[in-house]
Amino acid sequence: MFPYLRLARGYSTLDLFRWVLTTVASATVAALLLRALGRALSQPGDTTAGLDRLLWCLPALAAVGYLAASWARSLPLQRSARVTGMVAAGAGPLRMRLLLAGEIALACAVGALLALAGFLVLRAHWLELQPTESTRFDPALGVHAALPPAATLTLIALVPLLGGLAAAGAVRSADLLPGDDADQPQRRLSPAYLATALGLPAAGTATELAGLRQGGAVAVALGWLVAVVGLALAVPALLYLLGGLLAWGRPRTARLLAGRGLQAESWRLGTPLAVLAVTGAVAVALWHRIATGHGPDGALPLIDAVLLGIAVAGALLTRLAELAVARRAAYASLRRMGASGGLLRQSAALRVGAAALVVLATGTGAAALAAAALSS
Repeated sequence: MFPYLRLARGYSTLDLFRWVLTTVASATVAALLLRALGRALSQPGDTTAGLDRLLWCLPALAAVGYLAASWARSLPLQRSARVTGMVAAGAGPLRMRLLLAGEIALACAVGALLALAGFLVLRAHWLELQPTESTRFDPALGVHAALPPAATLTLIALVPLLGGLAAAGAVRSADLLPGDDADQPQRRLSPAYLATALGLPAAGTATELAGLRQGGAVAVALGWLVAVVGLALAVPALLYLLGGLLAWGRPRTARLLAGRGLQAESWRLGTPLAVLAVTGAVAVALWHRIATGHGPDGALPLIDAVLLGIAVAGALLTRLAELAVARRAAYASLRRMGASGGLLRQSAALRVGAAALVVLATGTGAAALAAAALSS
């Protein structure tokens, strides 16, 4: 195992930034879980409130898992020389997947342990300083009750376990083998996928509207979930269709490059853009509900929103960096054939505009559905 660890060393500044950000996010999530445990210890009879606080920790956990998955997926693509060296040393896809998962899980574990250490230090501080008087930190720390070791370790272990599993599940075996995927055929939009991407939002919206008319909360929630999944699936399809429209007819060179490039990138770029549109829409709907006095008190929704924003932005920037690396060879060929920098910038601007239009359209639809579901 040590030869593989030696080959995996040599972090760049970007790698260190990812590691530190993963550690900080994991520490924040672990602190939220420990705070929920402290509240439960302070109010042992209020099981509903304890469950509600744990449920509010789920978005933060999902954010860390999504961040770990996106970064683990990008590492082999951005560090192809490292993958080649690992294969030359005799490591197969399974060992490299385990190594990536262990690397992400280690960062998550460091963050969780830092949060646990801070939690224990605060408990000891308040017990020594004011053992009998109540302070505003007592409910969150549970200082007047014994800390259960099993529950504490279980909550702390959730963070690295989720990060490691998400990292291991996100990496494909094809990404862990050296090679050039530039000659692979472009994935086309199938009629079945298009029918699913268009049918699910329509069916979900109809179910949600029927639930709103009849007062059925389950139907509203189910319809909203189906519609949002359909909108997320529609993002790659819309990107592909817009790319086809840009390249339709007799386009100029910039339009042709933008359209074909958008079609080639639609499947890899569609997932982070779909997550960006859906999470942004839900965050706006929740913020409006909280601003009108119908949401939970405290800073927990704000912390969830910040973590989700970091995870979505990190995943999107990571995917854009992957696409930039993949386009480097194509841009070099175009420059050798005499393409100007202005032409490439025009093509990139058209792609960005088309992607922004798709995000705005799907985000607006998801926000409207979320607002209707929350108002029921």
